[in-house]
Amino acid sequence: MNKLEKAKEIIKEYYKEGDCGIYDSRNIAGDWMITIYDDGDLTIDICYQWNYFEVFGLSNKEFTELCKYYVELGEV
Repeated sequence: MNKLEKAKEIIKEYYKEGDCGIYDSRNIAGDWMITIYDDGDLTIDICYQWNYFEVFGLSNKEFTELCKYYVELGEV
């Protein structure tokens, strides 16, 4: 499974806990994050307090595709 497909799988599984946003950069507010997936190439963190994801390790193109998928999850 490639990184994008793995990211989609994880985001879908945790979507209800992170339905307020998805980002590819670290928050500067110091929000408390929990790593929910890390294989060395792909890292996905979640902030349960504010319900959002931070995703690292995808290309810009892959992250854009993940964002589209994320929006679709919210439309279901």
